Amino acid sequence: MVAIQGIGGLGHLALQFARRMGFHTVAIARGKDKEELARKLGAHDYIDSTAQDPAEALQKLGGANAILATASSGKSMGPLVGGLARRGKLIVVGVSDEPIEVNLIQLLLGTKSIITEGAGTPIDKEDTLRFSALQDVRPMLERMPLEKAPAAYARMMRNEARFRMVLTMESHKEL
Repeated sequence: MVAIQGIGGLGHLALQFARRMGFHTVAIARGKDKEELARKLGAHDYIDSTAQDPAEALQKLGGANAILATASSGKSMGPLVGGLARRGKLIVVGVSDEPIEVNLIQLLLGTKSIITEGAGTPIDKEDTLRFSALQDVRPMLERMPLEKAPAAYARMMRNEARFRMVLTMESHKEL
């Protein structure tokens, strides 16, 4: 089982990838209102982190082999370790300046680990694009014209951009 924490910019893509790779996929997000979207993107199960403890909910489902933490909150990542199966991995891709607090006994007794992942190699990116094309994985975009780039950037920095923010250019007429 693979769990995705956060269904925003990275998470909405991760849900599609995990499902299309054949994993039992669980979405973890704040609020009941995100469940319909999570299921549409491929989640078999949905955990509302405001209504239940995500680690306990994951353990009831058998424990996650991997949890991809895409939300930008170190505070919300640490408790997820309790939802990992034996030898499970918490993979951190969300960026936060908050520390991740972890109970070391949980890591040691379950042979669990926390790893980070960057953008990947050029070959990784090529493979990702090829898989996306073959499996119809598509990003959800919010488009803004280039002249509104400062507003788009500010929206992104305030964490108001829902998925992927894309700047567009109108075609210029030839002289």
